[in-house]
Amino acid sequence: MIDTVVLRLKNHQYTIKDMSVFDGINYKKRENFVSKTYYCKSYPDQQKNNGLYFPMISILNSKGGHQDPKSVLEIQVSLPKLMYGTNFFEVDKPDINIIYQKFLSILNQLGIETSVDQLKLAIVKRADFSKMIILPEYLGKADYVINKLLRFNYKPKAEFSCKEFRGKQEGVYLKFYNKAQGYVIYDKIGEILNNGYTSIEKKLIKQYKDGEIKNNVLRFELSFHRKDSFDAFVNKRISSDKKRDFLLQDIFNKKLAKNILLDAFDKVFGQVAIGLITLSEMEDNKLRDYLENSGMGMSKQIKLYYWARMTTTNGVNGAWEHLRSKYNGNSITRVRKEIAMALQELGNISGNTPNLIAFLRKEHEEFEMIKPKRA
Repeated sequence: MIDTVVLRLKNHQYTIKDMSVFDGINYKKRENFVSKTYYCKSYPDQQKNNGLYFPMISILNSKGGHQDPKSVLEIQVSLPKLMYGTNFFEVDKPDINIIYQKFLSILNQLGIETSVDQLKLAIVKRADFSKMIILPEYLGKADYVINKLLRFNYKPKAEFSCKEFRGKQEGVYLKFYNKAQGYVIYDKIGEILNNGYTSIEKKLIKQYKDGEIKNNVLRFELSFHRKDSFDAFVNKRISSDKKRDFLLQDIFNKKLAKNILLDAFDKVFGQVAIGLITLSEMEDNKLRDYLENSGMGMSKQIKLYYWARMTTTNGVNGAWEHLRSKYNGNSITRVRKEIAMALQELGNISGNTPNLIAFLRKEHEEFEMIKPKRA
């Protein structure tokens, strides 16, 4: 539902007994703005070496223009890792009180005094919404499914990349991103094999190598890079009055997370892309026969055949790039609308790709949480 959040406490909401625990420093200077960030380095590193997860805790001091200096405590934390030692599992609304208690315990370890009441008033700077999906055997392993999804390398106003986890051979991920946000789909077991360090993650790695768990878990995650983009995005999706700042309990909402992730999924895996890719997978004689028996007019058949074969050769993104190279302005919108209308007239198309997309979308709609007992 939610993975990483960045929470901010104002300086009157906490007390630090000993600043020496903040033994790392970052310094940034831009025109009319200066910031110093003091962060805990040694203690989290020690916990990591002991196989324990520890959030990133920082003190941010900033000054802009003629304003008075501001100081805030920032907590960057993966809520599932805080709960379970891994984000292989997911948190849900009943977990929120336990999460606040764990926050309190973490801060106490560093000699930072606050209360649950103050933590509940912490402002959310940004949050990452996520969903884990367990694939059935008939769809194949996670890396195979991601390679199938590669053909949907299209998302408006976004860059695209497909990479392996750094330095390792096993595990791939897709990423769509721009300055405001990023949408990532990755092989969760592959990510743990590459980056897992906690005791529970080492246990999962052993279970995988022993054949007790399979490499069939996909993770979908939408993240935000800036507070203003996060606030604007969430404000559009809540029914109450617009808010300048959000608290954790405002966004710790299954329905909100589901709608946000469904919206991101549909923008990448739209019906036009599904239709073109499904047609593009057909052998040439089967495609022509399929279109001829559809009852569509010849002009529409020719256009769909052209764009299906363009997709076969270049993928959806390549097909749209070709469209933009041949047309401009309203003509691009008109041609895309013509393709969409022709596909709608064609109706449901049999094939493996719609089956995959339909399954993934259904899992997004059902939005069942993965807890340790399901592993």
